[in-house]
Amino acid sequence: MKLSVIIISYNCKVYLDLCLHSVSIALKNISGEIIVYDNNSSDGTMDYIKSKNHEILFIDGNENLGFSKANNIAAKSANGEFLFFLNPDTLVPENLFENFLNNNHDCKNMGILGFRMIDANGQFLKESKRNSPTKSIVLKKIFGIKNNYYSEIDEFGLGYVDILCGANMLIKSKVFNEINCFNEDYFMYGEDIELSHKSLSYGYNNYYDGRTTLIHFKGESTKNDIRYLRNFYGSMHIYYKNIFSPSTLNLFFVKVFLKFIIVLKSLFYLPKFKNNNFKKTYLISDSLKNCLFDKYQNIILSKEIHLSENDCRIILDLNYLNFKQVIEILNSKKSSDNINFCFLSCDYKYSVESSGMNQKGKVVFL
Repeated sequence: MKLSVIIISYNCKVYLDLCLHSVSIALKNISGEIIVYDNNSSDGTMDYIKSKNHEILFIDGNENLGFSKANNIAAKSANGEFLFFLNPDTLVPENLFENFLNNNHDCKNMGILGFRMIDANGQFLKESKRNSPTKSIVLKKIFGIKNNYYSEIDEFGLGYVDILCGANMLIKSKVFNEINCFNEDYFMYGEDIELSHKSLSYGYNNYYDGRTTLIHFKGESTKNDIRYLRNFYGSMHIYYKNIFSPSTLNLFFVKVFLKFIIVLKSLFYLPKFKNNNFKKTYLISDSLKNCLFDKYQNIILSKEIHLSENDCRIILDLNYLNFKQVIEILNSKKSSDNINFCFLSCDYKYSVESSGMNQKGKVVFL
């Protein structure tokens, strides 16, 4: 078997359903498998996903083990030459895996590879390519000072990079085992940084591939809020301890300092809300869908998208558009445009609306 896609889910059944649909299509001509490990979700994820008849191996965890442990367990059941760790709140293009398998000879001595990511508003996610977080870089990032946290390599090119994002990481199974898998000290966040660091320390090259783009509904699988701050900075403490081997006293001061930062940032945490007062609602499809009329008013049918429009909602019919076309549409959006994208599921049972950078997206059941 060539490829095993591993997805860890937690209370995000609708996003997982969309993700599985996109991954299944991308695997159509590939010898591969999909493994989902559910971290004891309370939203009925298992029954919901099983009702959708996806061809997957579903592992139902009886407790929330966190990202690292769950991935390591799922990886033990994988049969693929390559492992692709993927967040459940992502959409991949149909040609993602074929492109990689046909062109991976470009990646000499590959450790980990990650693809370009955009959010559901079409904005590039800089964490797709990062530099190693040295002490000075981490401090500057904490205080919002200009730093070299993100890599400067071409956003749309292929090149060496230090750190890749855990939302999408592709690695050979034998390399993953050689570098001792994910460090289970981490519950969430930081494990991707340390895995990338270990890959480099074992003599491998990490690659960022900006030639192919996937969508990450950033935050939908983790709930981007105060808990995020605690998890993120707690992980930075673990990373600092594991990588820099500080003295006990030094480590104590770092821990106290990070707790202070968590309190400080939580006091000033404000979600960035989008203006949702849209003048028009467009449906990009071949016909109007009756299921939408109770939730959306005055829908205008269009078979093509015109991004010259502003202050509008655009509903993308995933039965009419393929995922590659959807990604191309989002890629062409300007950051200044006030456009709200909605992703209409293939079974017309729900739509997923994009939201602001720090705001949870909205699921509308139809």
